[in-house]
Amino acid sequence: MERAWQPEALQNRRLEQLRATMDDYIAKNIEKIEGNLPVFFGHVAATLDRSFPDLDDRTYDDFIDETGFALLNAKRDPPTPEFLEKVLRHAVGNKREQKGRATLEVMVALNLIDIGSYYQALEYLSRHRNHDVRINAAIAYCYYALSLAKNQSPGPRPDDMELQAREEMLTLALVRPPLSRLGPLDRKESQLNSVFWYMLDLGFTWFPSEPAFYRIGIAWTKHVGDAERRQQLLDRATEHFANDRYFLTEAFNTSVDLRNGSGAASIVKQMMQQFPDDHEPLYYGMKLAILGGKPGSYARFRKLAILKEFPRRLLLLLDTVLEVMCNHRTESLLCFEEVKKASMARDYYLTALEYILRDFVEGDEERAKRARSTFFSSVDQYCMQTLEIRI
Repeated sequence: MERAWQPEALQNRRLEQLRATMDDYIAKNIEKIEGNLPVFFGHVAATLDRSFPDLDDRTYDDFIDETGFALLNAKRDPPTPEFLEKVLRHAVGNKREQKGRATLEVMVALNLIDIGSYYQALEYLSRHRNHDVRINAAIAYCYYALSLAKNQSPGPRPDDMELQAREEMLTLALVRPPLSRLGPLDRKESQLNSVFWYMLDLGFTWFPSEPAFYRIGIAWTKHVGDAERRQQLLDRATEHFANDRYFLTEAFNTSVDLRNGSGAASIVKQMMQQFPDDHEPLYYGMKLAILGGKPGSYARFRKLAILKEFPRRLLLLLDTVLEVMCNHRTESLLCFEEVKKASMARDYYLTALEYILRDFVEGDEERAKRARSTFFSSVDQYCMQTLEIRI
């Protein structure tokens, strides 16, 4: 008999409930589990197969990884390397894709770091160098910790171990490994993230002229939604690398996200001074005026944009967006008609935009509000793409 289909949201909810039940069982029965790891992991796998027979391999294996993570965290006494290896062996043995060892081996390495077994931790971590940016940082941390253990009072020149740590951080900056490829270790409060930030701060100190460390840190804060730390990094980056367009763009977008209008305006002013012939700062100036509902400011930037031969089509679209954001329904339709007149051939993007605009003009208050936000976001993305502004 064919199994009944279940919505993904319902399946995820049931998985969360099973995860909570499993974590609670591990916390209360850790000594019993330690004595019979094969039976325990076999029980976990059997429960998944029985309860979720159609579960995809990635989600299945992530659950096994999270179980190993919970098991290592529940251990009351510092785990021995032999115990860590046993957990790793049995967990991997019950995964569908048994080659996916990175997350579990990094977990084991973190436990080895906790007990000061840095050389053994390096054995596990080095197998996955460049798999995730935080693994490189953890490798550098092990070398640095070995240097500190050897030299309680560091001299004027770094020793071999610290040089290894610095070399690893330079590799991190050069290769720029991917972010967030370690499942349960992506949690904000994880030890791996603490190690990552510790080493990144050292990277700022060791290599103050290397912007890649700031780029990596900013990318991570965007991934985890840490706006406060992102702002701190951008403040330092724009001070040290005042002519770097990437940091200025990120600083503008972050100020907009945080509703810091004065901060965004100062970035626009700085960009106009440093890149006077570029369209990007002019676009940001118009965008900021639109978001702030300031037609006068918008008009000033628009005049400058005309002088700099800003694409006419984009100006007409932005005129429409200004009227939409100011909640001027009739005026927005008139502006949009000008956009259509400027488009000689049939334009499917404009056709889609017109449907959204009609929702804004003719819909009720709630529908108009959603349409206004969608219209702005769509035109913003279109302008960024046309002007080749990378975010």
